[in-house]
Amino acid sequence: MNISFHSPTAQLKQWLNRLAAVTLKEIFAIQVIAAVLVSVLLSDLAGFDYPGWAALSSYAVMNTSVKASTVRAFNRVTGTVLGGVLALLLTTYLIQDAAFLVLFCAIVGGVAVWRADVSRWSYSWVLGAVTSMMVMAEAQKNSEFRHLLRFTFNRIEEVVLGCAVCIAITVLFYPLNRRRQVATPQQNSHPEPPRRPLLPLQAGITLLLVTPILLVFQLTGFWQAMVSVLAVFILPASTQPVQQQVSQRMQQRLYGCMAATLLSLILLPVMHHYPPVYIATLLAGLWLGCHLQQGRPSISYFGRQFTVAWIIVYIQESLWLTEPIQAVMRSVSILIAIIIIGMVMAVFRALKLSV
Repeated sequence: MNISFHSPTAQLKQWLNRLAAVTLKEIFAIQVIAAVLVSVLLSDLAGFDYPGWAALSSYAVMNTSVKASTVRAFNRVTGTVLGGVLALLLTTYLIQDAAFLVLFCAIVGGVAVWRADVSRWSYSWVLGAVTSMMVMAEAQKNSEFRHLLRFTFNRIEEVVLGCAVCIAITVLFYPLNRRRQVATPQQNSHPEPPRRPLLPLQAGITLLLVTPILLVFQLTGFWQAMVSVLAVFILPASTQPVQQQVSQRMQQRLYGCMAATLLSLILLPVMHHYPPVYIATLLAGLWLGCHLQQGRPSISYFGRQFTVAWIIVYIQESLWLTEPIQAVMRSVSILIAIIIIGMVMAVFRALKLSV
Protein backbone atom coordinates (compact mmCIF):
# COMPACT_ATOMS: atom_id res chain seq x y z
CA MET A 1 0.00 0.00 0.00
CA ASN A 2 1.56 3.28 -1.18
CA ILE A 3 0.87 6.42 0.81
CA SER A 4 2.01 9.72 -0.63
CA PHE A 5 2.80 12.61 1.67
CA HIS A 6 2.85 16.23 0.53
CA SER A 7 5.27 18.60 2.20
CA PRO A 8 3.85 21.73 3.83
CA THR A 9 5.64 23.79 1.18
CA ALA A 10 3.99 21.88 -1.66
CA GLN A 11 0.58 22.15 -0.02
CA LEU A 12 1.06 25.88 0.51
CA LYS A 13 2.09 26.33 -3.11
CA GLN A 14 -0.96 24.39 -4.31
CA TRP A 15 -3.24 26.47 -2.07
CA LEU A 16 -1.72 29.72 -3.35
CA ASN A 17 -2.19 28.60 -6.97
CA ARG A 18 -5.85 27.90 -6.28
CA LEU A 19 -6.23 31.26 -4.55
CA ALA A 20 -4.60 33.02 -7.49
CA ALA A 21 -7.05 31.36 -9.91
CA VAL A 22 -10.01 32.42 -7.79
CA THR A 23 -8.62 35.91 -7.46
CA LEU A 24 -8.29 36.21 -11.25
CA LYS A 25 -11.98 35.36 -11.60
CA GLU A 26 -12.91 37.94 -9.01
CA ILE A 27 -10.78 40.62 -10.66
CA PHE A 28 -12.32 39.94 -14.05
CA ALA A 29 -15.84 40.14 -12.61
CA ILE A 30 -15.05 43.39 -10.83
CA GLN A 31 -13.58 44.86 -14.03
CA VAL A 32 -16.71 43.96 -16.00
CA ILE A 33 -19.02 45.37 -13.35
CA ALA A 34 -17.04 48.61 -13.10
CA ALA A 35 -16.88 49.04 -16.89
CA VAL A 36 -20.58 48.36 -17.44
CA LEU A 37 -21.70 50.68 -14.64
CA VAL A 38 -19.41 53.54 -15.66
CA SER A 39 -20.41 53.16 -19.33
CA VAL A 40 -24.12 53.29 -18.52
CA LEU A 41 -23.80 56.25 -16.15
CA LEU A 42 -21.62 58.25 -18.56
CA SER A 43 -23.99 57.48 -21.41
CA ASP A 44 -26.89 58.75 -19.32
CA LEU A 45 -25.01 61.88 -18.25
CA ALA A 46 -24.05 62.63 -21.84
CA GLY A 47 -27.68 62.29 -22.94
CA PHE A 48 -27.03 59.38 -25.31
CA ASP A 49 -30.04 57.39 -26.46
CA TYR A 50 -28.87 53.77 -26.19
CA PRO A 51 -26.83 53.09 -23.01
CA GLY A 52 -27.09 49.37 -23.63
CA TRP A 53 -24.78 49.70 -26.63
CA ALA A 54 -22.09 51.29 -24.46
CA ALA A 55 -22.53 48.62 -21.78
CA LEU A 56 -22.30 45.76 -24.28
CA SER A 57 -19.23 47.31 -25.90
CA SER A 58 -17.43 47.65 -22.57
CA TYR A 59 -18.22 44.02 -21.73
CA ALA A 60 -17.50 42.59 -25.18
CA VAL A 61 -13.95 43.96 -25.39
CA MET A 62 -13.05 43.33 -21.75
CA ASN A 63 -9.90 41.33 -21.08
CA THR A 64 -7.41 41.22 -18.21
CA SER A 65 -4.72 42.15 -20.76
CA VAL A 66 -4.51 45.81 -21.72
CA LYS A 67 -3.20 44.92 -25.18
CA ALA A 68 -5.97 42.41 -25.85
CA SER A 69 -8.67 44.86 -24.75
CA THR A 70 -7.17 47.65 -26.85
CA VAL A 71 -6.91 45.54 -30.00
CA ARG A 72 -10.46 44.27 -29.63
CA ALA A 73 -11.74 47.80 -28.93
CA PHE A 74 -9.99 49.12 -32.04
CA ASN A 75 -11.58 46.37 -34.13
CA ARG A 76 -15.02 47.08 -32.67
CA VAL A 77 -14.83 50.84 -33.29
CA THR A 78 -13.38 50.40 -36.79
CA GLY A 79 -16.05 47.92 -37.83
CA THR A 80 -18.82 50.10 -36.39
CA VAL A 81 -17.66 53.21 -38.24
CA LEU A 82 -17.16 51.46 -41.59
CA GLY A 83 -20.45 49.58 -41.34
CA GLY A 84 -22.32 52.76 -40.49
CA VAL A 85 -20.77 54.68 -43.39
CA LEU A 86 -21.59 51.86 -45.84
CA ALA A 87 -25.22 51.79 -44.75
CA LEU A 88 -25.59 55.58 -44.98
CA LEU A 89 -24.25 55.54 -48.52
CA LEU A 90 -26.68 52.80 -49.54
CA THR A 91 -29.72 54.36 -47.88
CA THR A 92 -29.18 57.43 -50.06
CA TYR A 93 -30.25 55.34 -53.06
CA LEU A 94 -32.30 52.53 -51.57
CA ILE A 95 -34.67 53.71 -48.87
CA GLN A 96 -37.60 51.85 -47.34
CA ASP A 97 -37.21 48.84 -49.56
CA ALA A 98 -37.93 45.77 -47.42
CA ALA A 99 -36.93 43.32 -50.14
CA PHE A 100 -33.55 44.99 -50.49
CA LEU A 101 -33.07 44.91 -46.71
CA VAL A 102 -33.68 41.15 -46.63
CA LEU A 103 -31.22 40.59 -49.46
CA PHE A 104 -28.74 43.05 -47.94
CA CYS A 105 -28.74 41.26 -44.56
CA ALA A 106 -28.25 37.86 -46.20
CA ILE A 107 -25.34 39.01 -48.35
CA VAL A 108 -23.60 41.14 -45.72
CA GLY A 109 -24.03 38.44 -43.06
CA GLY A 110 -22.65 35.75 -45.37
CA VAL A 111 -19.67 37.91 -46.33
CA ALA A 112 -18.98 38.70 -42.66
CA VAL A 113 -18.92 35.00 -41.75
CA TRP A 114 -16.66 34.25 -44.71
CA ARG A 115 -14.20 37.03 -43.90
CA ALA A 116 -14.24 36.28 -40.18
CA ASP A 117 -13.08 32.76 -40.99
CA VAL A 118 -10.04 33.91 -42.98
CA SER A 119 -9.16 37.41 -41.78
CA ARG A 120 -7.35 38.63 -38.68
CA TRP A 121 -9.85 41.53 -38.70
CA SER A 122 -12.72 39.15 -38.07
CA TYR A 123 -14.18 41.19 -35.21
CA SER A 124 -14.27 44.31 -37.39
CA TRP A 125 -16.16 42.39 -40.07
CA VAL A 126 -18.75 41.26 -37.53
CA LEU A 127 -19.34 44.74 -36.08
CA GLY A 128 -19.40 46.29 -39.54
CA ALA A 129 -22.05 43.83 -40.70
CA VAL A 130 -24.20 44.27 -37.60
CA THR A 131 -24.02 48.08 -37.69
CA SER A 132 -24.84 48.30 -41.39
CA MET A 133 -27.85 46.02 -40.91
CA MET A 134 -29.03 48.08 -37.94
CA VAL A 135 -28.89 51.33 -39.93
CA MET A 136 -30.65 49.78 -42.92
CA ALA A 137 -33.36 48.42 -40.63
CA GLU A 138 -33.79 51.85 -39.03
CA ALA A 139 -34.35 53.26 -42.52
CA GLN A 140 -37.50 51.14 -42.72
CA LYS A 141 -38.95 53.18 -39.83
CA ASN A 142 -37.67 56.64 -40.70
CA SER A 143 -35.98 57.27 -44.04
CA GLU A 144 -34.98 60.87 -43.37
CA PHE A 145 -31.22 61.08 -43.88
CA ARG A 146 -30.73 63.42 -40.92
CA HIS A 147 -32.41 60.88 -38.63
CA LEU A 148 -30.29 58.03 -40.00
CA LEU A 149 -27.13 60.09 -39.62
CA ARG A 150 -28.00 60.79 -35.99
CA PHE A 151 -28.84 57.13 -35.38
CA THR A 152 -25.50 56.02 -36.85
CA PHE A 153 -23.56 58.66 -34.95
CA ASN A 154 -25.27 57.62 -31.72
CA ARG A 155 -24.24 54.04 -32.36
CA ILE A 156 -20.63 55.09 -32.91
CA GLU A 157 -20.66 57.33 -29.82
CA GLU A 158 -21.94 54.54 -27.58
CA VAL A 159 -19.42 52.03 -28.92
CA VAL A 160 -16.50 54.46 -28.53
CA LEU A 161 -17.63 55.31 -25.02
CA GLY A 162 -17.94 51.68 -23.95
CA CYS A 163 -14.58 50.74 -25.47
CA ALA A 164 -12.80 53.74 -23.92
CA VAL A 165 -14.20 52.94 -20.47
CA CYS A 166 -13.17 49.28 -20.85
CA ILE A 167 -9.58 50.22 -21.70
CA ALA A 168 -9.42 52.71 -18.82
CA ILE A 169 -10.68 50.10 -16.35
CA THR A 170 -8.25 47.49 -17.70
CA VAL A 171 -5.34 49.92 -17.29
CA LEU A 172 -6.50 50.71 -13.76
CA PHE A 173 -6.48 47.01 -12.86
CA TYR A 174 -3.21 46.30 -14.69
CA PRO A 175 -1.03 46.05 -11.52
CA LEU A 176 -3.35 43.44 -10.00
CA ASN A 177 -3.62 41.43 -13.21
CA ARG A 178 0.14 41.56 -13.75
CA ARG A 179 0.88 40.16 -10.30
CA ARG A 180 -1.64 37.36 -10.47
CA GLN A 181 -1.49 36.47 -14.14
CA VAL A 182 -0.63 32.81 -14.52
CA ALA A 183 1.51 32.12 -17.55
CA THR A 184 -0.24 29.76 -19.96
CA PRO A 185 1.86 27.09 -21.64
CA GLN A 186 2.66 27.83 -25.24
CA GLN A 187 0.79 25.62 -27.62
CA ASN A 188 2.48 23.95 -30.50
CA SER A 189 1.76 25.47 -33.85
CA HIS A 190 -0.82 23.59 -35.88
CA PRO A 191 -1.38 23.68 -39.60
CA GLU A 192 -3.95 26.17 -40.79
CA PRO A 193 -7.43 24.65 -40.43
CA PRO A 194 -9.33 23.89 -43.63
CA ARG A 195 -11.71 26.53 -44.91
CA ARG A 196 -15.38 26.10 -44.09
CA PRO A 197 -17.14 27.30 -47.25
CA LEU A 198 -20.65 26.25 -46.25
CA LEU A 199 -20.79 28.44 -43.14
CA PRO A 200 -21.26 31.72 -45.07
CA LEU A 201 -23.97 30.07 -47.17
CA GLN A 202 -25.76 28.75 -44.08
CA ALA A 203 -25.53 32.15 -42.39
CA GLY A 204 -26.87 33.90 -45.50
CA ILE A 205 -29.80 31.53 -45.82
CA THR A 206 -30.60 31.90 -42.13
CA LEU A 207 -30.64 35.70 -42.38
CA LEU A 208 -32.73 35.45 -45.53
CA LEU A 209 -35.37 33.66 -43.44
CA VAL A 210 -35.00 35.54 -40.15
CA THR A 211 -35.15 39.10 -41.49
CA PRO A 212 -38.65 38.92 -43.05
CA ILE A 213 -40.07 37.45 -39.82
CA LEU A 214 -38.63 40.29 -37.77
CA LEU A 215 -39.97 42.86 -40.23
CA VAL A 216 -43.47 41.38 -40.44
CA PHE A 217 -43.91 41.19 -36.67
CA GLN A 218 -41.96 44.44 -36.10
CA LEU A 219 -39.94 42.91 -33.29
CA THR A 220 -37.72 45.33 -31.39
CA GLY A 221 -34.82 42.92 -31.06
CA PHE A 222 -33.73 43.11 -34.70
CA TRP A 223 -30.03 43.54 -34.04
CA GLN A 224 -29.97 40.89 -31.30
CA ALA A 225 -31.22 38.36 -33.84
CA MET A 226 -28.58 39.41 -36.38
CA VAL A 227 -25.84 39.13 -33.78
CA SER A 228 -27.13 35.70 -32.72
CA VAL A 229 -26.82 34.36 -36.26
CA LEU A 230 -23.30 35.69 -36.73
CA ALA A 231 -22.18 34.57 -33.26
CA VAL A 232 -23.27 31.00 -33.90
CA PHE A 233 -21.71 30.68 -37.35
CA ILE A 234 -18.40 32.44 -36.67
CA LEU A 235 -16.41 29.61 -35.12
CA PRO A 236 -12.94 29.50 -33.57
CA ALA A 237 -10.37 27.11 -34.96
CA SER A 238 -11.06 23.64 -33.60
CA THR A 239 -10.63 19.96 -34.38
CA GLN A 240 -14.30 19.35 -33.64
CA PRO A 241 -16.69 18.80 -36.56
CA VAL A 242 -18.29 22.05 -37.68
CA GLN A 243 -21.82 20.72 -37.21
CA GLN A 244 -21.01 19.85 -33.61
CA GLN A 245 -19.52 23.30 -32.93
CA VAL A 246 -22.55 25.08 -34.39
CA SER A 247 -24.92 22.87 -32.39
CA GLN A 248 -23.05 23.52 -29.14
CA ARG A 249 -22.93 27.29 -29.64
CA MET A 250 -26.57 27.36 -30.66
CA GLN A 251 -27.66 25.46 -27.56
CA GLN A 252 -25.50 27.42 -25.15
CA ARG A 253 -26.61 30.77 -26.60
CA LEU A 254 -30.23 29.66 -26.31
CA TYR A 255 -29.86 28.36 -22.76
CA GLY A 256 -27.86 31.40 -21.62
CA CYS A 257 -30.31 33.91 -23.07
CA MET A 258 -33.38 32.06 -21.82
CA ALA A 259 -31.93 31.68 -18.32
CA ALA A 260 -31.22 35.40 -18.10
CA THR A 261 -34.65 36.27 -19.48
CA LEU A 262 -36.63 33.99 -17.19
CA LEU A 263 -34.72 35.22 -14.16
CA SER A 264 -35.26 38.83 -15.21
CA LEU A 265 -39.00 38.27 -15.62
CA ILE A 266 -39.13 37.27 -11.97
CA LEU A 267 -37.07 40.23 -10.74
CA LEU A 268 -37.98 43.16 -13.02
CA PRO A 269 -41.63 43.55 -11.91
CA VAL A 270 -40.68 43.93 -8.25
CA MET A 271 -38.18 46.76 -8.76
CA HIS A 272 -40.67 49.55 -9.49
CA HIS A 273 -37.94 51.72 -11.06
CA TYR A 274 -36.07 51.81 -7.73
CA PRO A 275 -32.37 52.47 -8.59
CA PRO A 276 -30.70 50.75 -5.56
CA VAL A 277 -32.52 47.47 -6.17
CA TYR A 278 -31.97 47.80 -9.91
CA ILE A 279 -28.22 48.27 -9.51
CA ALA A 280 -27.88 45.47 -6.96
CA THR A 281 -29.71 43.01 -9.22
CA LEU A 282 -27.77 44.10 -12.31
CA LEU A 283 -24.47 43.60 -10.47
CA ALA A 284 -25.50 40.19 -9.14
CA GLY A 285 -26.32 38.98 -12.64
CA LEU A 286 -23.04 40.31 -14.05
CA TRP A 287 -21.11 38.66 -11.23
CA LEU A 288 -22.79 35.30 -11.87
CA GLY A 289 -22.28 35.49 -15.62
CA CYS A 290 -18.60 36.42 -15.33
CA HIS A 291 -17.94 33.54 -12.94
CA LEU A 292 -19.62 31.10 -15.30
CA GLN A 293 -17.63 32.52 -18.21
CA GLN A 294 -14.36 31.99 -16.31
CA GLY A 295 -15.34 28.43 -15.37
CA ARG A 296 -15.03 25.14 -17.21
CA PRO A 297 -14.91 25.25 -21.03
CA SER A 298 -18.21 23.38 -21.17
CA ILE A 299 -20.05 26.28 -19.50
CA SER A 300 -17.84 29.23 -20.48
CA TYR A 301 -19.81 30.15 -23.60
CA PHE A 302 -23.07 29.70 -21.69
CA GLY A 303 -21.81 32.18 -19.08
CA ARG A 304 -20.88 34.72 -21.75
CA GLN A 305 -24.31 34.46 -23.38
CA PHE A 306 -26.00 34.77 -19.99
CA THR A 307 -24.07 37.98 -19.32
CA VAL A 308 -24.85 39.42 -22.76
CA ALA A 309 -28.55 38.66 -22.32
CA TRP A 310 -28.51 40.08 -18.78
CA ILE A 311 -27.17 43.39 -20.12
CA ILE A 312 -29.69 43.38 -22.98
CA VAL A 313 -32.77 42.80 -20.80
CA TYR A 314 -31.71 45.08 -17.92
CA ILE A 315 -30.16 48.08 -19.62
CA GLN A 316 -33.04 49.43 -21.65
CA GLU A 317 -33.39 52.71 -23.54
CA SER A 318 -34.14 54.73 -20.39
CA LEU A 319 -31.99 54.29 -17.32
CA TRP A 320 -33.70 52.44 -14.47
CA LEU A 321 -36.46 51.35 -16.87
CA THR A 322 -37.58 47.84 -15.93
CA GLU A 323 -40.24 46.88 -18.45
CA PRO A 324 -40.55 43.07 -18.69
CA ILE A 325 -42.20 43.32 -22.11
CA GLN A 326 -39.03 44.81 -23.59
CA ALA A 327 -36.97 41.96 -22.16
CA VAL A 328 -39.42 39.45 -23.65
CA MET A 329 -39.42 41.04 -27.11
CA ARG A 330 -35.64 41.15 -27.27
CA SER A 331 -35.38 37.54 -26.19
CA VAL A 332 -38.04 36.41 -28.65
CA SER A 333 -35.90 37.80 -31.49
CA ILE A 334 -32.95 35.74 -30.30
CA LEU A 335 -35.17 32.67 -29.94
CA ILE A 336 -36.46 33.05 -33.51
CA ALA A 337 -32.89 33.31 -34.81
CA ILE A 338 -31.84 30.15 -32.95
CA ILE A 339 -34.87 28.20 -34.21
CA ILE A 340 -34.19 29.19 -37.82
CA ILE A 341 -30.52 28.26 -37.45
CA GLY A 342 -31.59 24.82 -36.21
CA MET A 343 -33.91 24.38 -39.18
CA VAL A 344 -31.25 25.39 -41.69
CA MET A 345 -28.68 23.05 -40.14
CA ALA A 346 -31.24 20.20 -40.14
CA VAL A 347 -31.86 20.70 -43.87
CA PHE A 348 -28.14 20.65 -44.60
CA ARG A 349 -27.77 17.45 -42.57
CA ALA A 350 -30.70 15.87 -44.42
CA LEU A 351 -29.04 16.75 -47.72
CA LYS A 352 -25.80 15.28 -46.34
CA LEU A 353 -23.96 18.50 -46.86
CA SER A 354 -21.15 18.98 -44.37
CA VAL A 355 -18.26 21.34 -44.08
